[in-house]
This record gives sequence, C-alpha cells and structure tokens, in this order.
Amino acid sequence: MYFNIQLTFMNRIIIIGNGFDLAHGLPTSYENFIKWYQNEWVKKLKNCYENKAYDELCEFQIFQYDWDNFFRFNHYDSISWEELIEIINDNPRLLSFKTSRLLNAILKHIEKNKWVDIEKEYYNLLSADLESSNDENIKRLNNELACLKNNLIAYLKDVEKGLVNEYIIKDNIKEKILEPINPRDISVKAQDKFNIFKNTRFAHYNNFQWESLLKKYNYEKPYKLLNEIDKRNSKEFYLPDSILLLNFNYTKTADLYLPNEDIFKVNHIHGKLSNSQSIIFGYGDELDENYKRLLKDNNNEYLKNIKSINYLNSTNYREMLSYIESSPYQIYIMGHSCGLSDKTLLNTLFEHDNCVSIKPFYYINNEGFDNYTEIVQNISRNFTDMKLMRDRVVNKTFCKTLE
Repeated sequence: MYFNIQLTFMNRIIIIGNGFDLAHGLPTSYENFIKWYQNEWVKKLKNCYENKAYDELCEFQIFQYDWDNFFRFNHYDSISWEELIEIINDNPRLLSFKTSRLLNAILKHIEKNKWVDIEKEYYNLLSADLESSNDENIKRLNNELACLKNNLIAYLKDVEKGLVNEYIIKDNIKEKILEPINPRDISVKAQDKFNIFKNTRFAHYNNFQWESLLKKYNYEKPYKLLNEIDKRNSKEFYLPDSILLLNFNYTKTADLYLPNEDIFKVNHIHGKLSNSQSIIFGYGDELDENYKRLLKDNNNEYLKNIKSINYLNSTNYREMLSYIESSPYQIYIMGHSCGLSDKTLLNTLFEHDNCVSIKPFYYINNEGFDNYTEIVQNISRNFTDMKLMRDRVVNKTFCKTLE
C-alpha cells in the first residue's frame, strides 16, 4: 500500500531597498549622490585649465580665462555648488552654466520635494519623447542616464569601501531577518499551505534534522530546544526552511547579515559594485500604458534601460523565479518603497500562488509619523487583484519598525 504524503517547506524572501542602507547610517540616497556629484564638479573646476568643462549632464564655460584662474584670483577655496551657480547667474557675460533635461528634472524635484527617484524622472522624459519621436533626444537621454549611472557606481564604491563593514551590523535587524515565521502573519487563503508546513515538521522532522536546522541559525545549544519543539511549544518550530535576501541595492550591506550556510542566500538582482557591468539602472513598469507604446515604436533606444530586458544579462532573475516556484514563501520588505520603478518584478513576487504573506517594516520620523500606509499604498500599485492584496499584506498591528 502506498500513501501520497504531501510535504511543504516554508521560505522567506526579504526585499532589501535603499532604506535598509539608510537605516545603517549610509549616505546612499539619490539626494546624497547628487550632492556628491555637484561637489565633484566644484573640485574639477578648481583644477581645470580650460575655459569649458562638461559631461553629458552639465556644461560650465568662462569667457575670459580658464576655471583654475577664476577660482585662484577670486580666492574661492571653499565655495559650494550653490554659491558657484549663484555667481554664474549673477555674471552672465563672464560665465555660463547649462544642465541637461534629465539633470534639470532631478534638481527641480529635489528642490521641491527634498527627494527624488532618478529612474522615475528618466522614464517620465522617455515617455514624453514618444510624442515627438525624436531619435536624437532619446539617444541623448540614454547617454545622460549612462553618465549618472557611472557616477553613481563611483560614488557608492567610495561609500562601500569606507563605511560598509561588520561594525555597522544592527542586532535588532539581524533578529528580524532570522526570526521564526509568525503564524498570525499568514494570509487567510494560504492557511492550508501553512498547515501542511506545520504537519510536515511535526510528523517528519527528527531530532537530528532539528539540531541541524538550529545550528544553521547559530543557536549555540540547540538540543535544549528540542523537547519544546517536539511539543510545538517553541517559536523556533516555525523557523523558515531557507531565507533569500533579494537585494535591490548595489552595496553589500545585506550580505553581512546571513550565516554562511546553504539555506541562506543573497540575490543581487540589480547587480554588484564589484562588477560594474552587472549594474541594472533604469525603469521596470511593464504594466504602464506608456510602456506598451514604447514596445510598439520600432526604436530599440526606448528599451535600452528597461529592467526586465536587462535582467536577461545575468542569471539573477531566473534564480529568483526558480526560488519562488520551489515552495511557499512569505515576504519581508525592509527599506524598499515598492515604487513603480520595480513594478514588474514586484508584481511577479506579490501575486504568485506561493506567496503566503507580505510584511512591510516601516520607519518613524522625528515628528512621530510612520510610513506604513505609504508603503502599503505603493504595494497596492503592484497588484492587479486588490482582494488578494488585502489578504496577503500583514496589517499594521502585527508589523514592526525596521529598527
């Protein structure tokens, strides 16, 4: 006689966004980067022996002598970008300054909102170019983004080299990453999957398997927990079978948090700074109406920086797909805004049949306001089924701050 025994594993995917790096005190926001880029230009001009200096994003020109002389003669040793631009604007016969469309849009957004999504600004301009179908405009815009990308890589390499090390690890974040699954987080629709997971562990795990799992999670004396686990009286009974950090950042901050065991993995879905060619920087909302128009236009320049196409340059995306197909999983969101720049990928994760819950970790600002509702609003934009969204997203009562 043969019995069909259904066994289910339960995994965890942690979506890591830039807020994760910011929570460690790292200056990795786009605003930090743009400030660095501006300061780098001031440094370059101080040592520029030409009357014109430029890249794809901006151009500085002086009409009587070179920039090095201008700084030395006027004793501008500690001048800021803002002060330099003000001087240029006050002296139009002597000096000039031009910005590209993309940099201009970025600077305006920062001035108005104190933050910016560079990839969103790029996509807005790309969509606007659909109306004119100007090939030169599209190529120029892509060159501008490439310039930003190269500068961003240089900036983040400096940040990573100087600040990303084991000393920035936060114990409270590590505890959240490695914590057992909380049964109350599981969606109503996924209760059957969760029950099979529980029954699998109760009926088919022996002491050797439990001890092996606990050791991988770095429990120093796992045998002390075995008796409680056997009775399902310990929260460790619900430890995930595996954990995947899906890192949307380019830094290696997230890598510092996982034990060196086979059940813990990091997927640098957008590439790593150690391999500049792997970096994916662009836009990823295939559900947007403008994206459909981009596809219809017979111009590959429109698709040059679309993430879903650039994912094919590595195995990272396919490895993620293989992981979500393998077993049910819960999602933790740590520092990712779930904005539209990654909509296609997030939709794949959120609406997959194996997703059993989505738990956002929020932050509280100095005025006491938190961004839980904002994250959930963004999560909802990545769903096509709102009923499914309301079931899968963990309500605020059971959520925590990242720190």
